[in-house]
Amino acid sequence: MKKTVILLLFSLLVGMKATGQQGNIKFTEFDLPNGLHVILHQDHTTPNVLVSLMYHVGSKNENPERTGFAHLFEHLMFEGSQYIDRGDYMKIIQANGGELNANTSYDRTYYYEMMPSNQLELALWMEAERMLHGKVDTVGVNTQKGVVLEERKQIMENRPYGTFMDELGKRLFTVHPYRWFIVGYPEHIQNSSFEDVYSFYKTYYVPNNCVLVIVGDFEEAKAKEWVQKYFGDIPRGTNPIHRPTAVEPPLGGEVRDVIYDNIQLPGVFMAYRSPAMGTKDAYAMDLLSAVLSGGKSARFKANITDKGTSLESTIALMDFEHPGMMFVIAIANAGKTAEEVEEAINLEMEKICNELVSEDEFQMVKAAKEFEVASGLTSLSDIAELLAENYTYFKDADRVNKRLENYSSITREDLKNAAVSYLNKNNRVVLYYLPEGQK
Repeated sequence: MKKTVILLLFSLLVGMKATGQQGNIKFTEFDLPNGLHVILHQDHTTPNVLVSLMYHVGSKNENPERTGFAHLFEHLMFEGSQYIDRGDYMKIIQANGGELNANTSYDRTYYYEMMPSNQLELALWMEAERMLHGKVDTVGVNTQKGVVLEERKQIMENRPYGTFMDELGKRLFTVHPYRWFIVGYPEHIQNSSFEDVYSFYKTYYVPNNCVLVIVGDFEEAKAKEWVQKYFGDIPRGTNPIHRPTAVEPPLGGEVRDVIYDNIQLPGVFMAYRSPAMGTKDAYAMDLLSAVLSGGKSARFKANITDKGTSLESTIALMDFEHPGMMFVIAIANAGKTAEEVEEAINLEMEKICNELVSEDEFQMVKAAKEFEVASGLTSLSDIAELLAENYTYFKDADRVNKRLENYSSITREDLKNAAVSYLNKNNRVVLYYLPEGQK
């Protein structure tokens, strides 16, 4: 018990040190007339500045007959613009000492550049360029269609167990667009017209569907001047933005199936429906997943993997804007069956539903989580993404300063209640992945 208290105090002290004397991320924010929301956070520790844009569009905003567009645009937006030649976008950033990347989720698409402080204006101009007139033409669209189709093959079709997210999602959800995986279906990408793709761009890649975040070493007055200069004249989007409102009915009982794959060892893949991000249950479920699969002393590691039942086992709680899913994954050890692996998982799930987590275990998990949260406020990239996400989903960027409080308020009883609500057999899909030779 003494050890856990020390860990808890240490994590809180680190958090206070990492985020300044007040323990808060300080920022200013404002809106341009075209609807672009801007957040500025100054940090003069290093001569770097990070520029990021988060568009409130992910795979859940797609037409069910035209999936994969959000991910397609993650690639397409690097083609260039009216004033940036095709293929030069990355080269310009890198030639000026910067680095860049992007990622897509079910709920949003995120772009960022880390630049030397004296290149802030360049980064802002380049992001405004692809928002205003990105090179969304037939050449770029056809090129990137091929790229994303090949990527789908690499991450799903040509990888052992690679289809599990797609297979679980379409069984766990029946009406919500979380039912398809982010990369979409290949026939939808192949059969889409240029007009389909361009319409997506004009609908979602508009200032009133975006938050711009600048963090790092810059002068606020100059940053505001440049934001107005490069983004102020971009027209507001006028197309209606699709915001899905589908509410899933109860699953109505456990769903089970078998997938035969080109694999050597059986795998057990489960998906439980989980609460929406930002809710009390979501924080409780995050701590529950850590109890079960959060480190070397976690229950899955100690009671399933270390005892030889599985080669590896893990839990992934998906942080979704709407009620989403939590994955449980376990690959059988040599000589073990999928049934034996599932039995070991079920024992752990039943135990955590029927018994309070021990005080010692609870304090260890909370200390680790609070340390993780505090550490996440020490890097420019983490701060920028957290500010962007909290504004995008909640229209409240200051939630970034309440994360420790939200985790600290969770009790052992909250964990047990969340386990009973979400980690029961009637709320899950179970897939066995078996070698094709067993078909």
